[in-house]
Amino acid sequence: MKSLWNDADAARCDSELALRAYSSRLLGNDPSLVLHGGGNTSIKLEDRGTRVLYVKGTGSDLATVGESAFTPLRLDGVHEVLARENLNNAGMMQALDTCLARRPAPRPSIETLLHAGLPFRCVEHTHADAALAAMNVEDIDTVHAEVYGDRAPLVAYHHSGHALARACMDVFQARRTRNTIGLILAFHGVVAFGDDVRSSYENMIELVTRAEDYLKARGAWDIAPAAPTAIAGASALETIRGEINAVAGAPLALHIVSDAPCLAFAQRADLADISQQGPATPQHAVYTKRVPMIGHDAQTLHHYTARYRDYLDAHLGKSASALIDAAPRIVLDPASGVCAFGATARDAQIAAQMYQHDIAIITRASAHGRYRSAPPAAIAQAEFEYGGFAAKLNK
Repeated sequence: MKSLWNDADAARCDSELALRAYSSRLLGNDPSLVLHGGGNTSIKLEDRGTRVLYVKGTGSDLATVGESAFTPLRLDGVHEVLARENLNNAGMMQALDTCLARRPAPRPSIETLLHAGLPFRCVEHTHADAALAAMNVEDIDTVHAEVYGDRAPLVAYHHSGHALARACMDVFQARRTRNTIGLILAFHGVVAFGDDVRSSYENMIELVTRAEDYLKARGAWDIAPAAPTAIAGASALETIRGEINAVAGAPLALHIVSDAPCLAFAQRADLADISQQGPATPQHAVYTKRVPMIGHDAQTLHHYTARYRDYLDAHLGKSASALIDAAPRIVLDPASGVCAFGATARDAQIAAQMYQHDIAIITRASAHGRYRSAPPAAIAQAEFEYGGFAAKLNK
């Protein structure tokens, strides 16, 4: 991965915050790093004698982010929130609201504490596809040691928020060396940092490049999908669409991608294994759900929804589970490819795009190891806290 830093463009930024927004857009415009509001960046500045953390606010897109999209928080106050024990994310967000340096301001990112705790002026976090393809394997510790070592210590998976930030601080303090420029978050992506905007941004580029180089060295980067077989019957999906809508409780939009990679993936002999491990990162499940449905007949849908309801009940409890419908959002069909459903047409398109990235990640990971996803309980938690599908459907 090449740095896109341009000195002339950077020189036009009239403040450090503007420069931080500029480098954020460089990351956000690359879908292999950031998808649909994912990822976040920050900078710590002095403001009239007060140390202020500016972190990209919730809901803004890194691809278009400007200075006003960064939430200003008193850094000392955020450190006090980070120091609390056993704080849930609802309590964390309430506490962060009291740390705002001024109002109005965007809602703070759920990753705010992670940015605050690292002792560097600039921090960035992405869900880099290359890093997920390299790390999402059964033997993650061995692969991590070869790719990153102390350059970016490995942090075990934790849900975004207070727990993840505390885990990152523990790993950073225990394993950092003079060589450390970032952290690898299992099933979540990459964190990079530095004491100025450019070095922090280019540290991210280096860490992603290390994953790319590892995959290339193992023949797991340029993977040409097998030529898909022409199969009749794509229109049969329409026969099950009404039943999927009934399970969802409302009509769902449908978006189909039938390009060669999607068709080839849907026709893989090992599809029943690799597609049922889970998404590349739990955040994708917000749009795609944890696993796709394979096939499109009524019996398959019945079995899928029963299994999905059991999974939600087991990891969330019946009362929370009842707030999430068990209808599939991705259907893999050998004749159609990737069939994505969503509460709106845009949601369906996003689900399809995210699953296309999952296909690339799963394919590359499977070419150098045994693909693995985050634990089902972690994915269920992400679905519940970030989903919002029930609210959209109820509207």
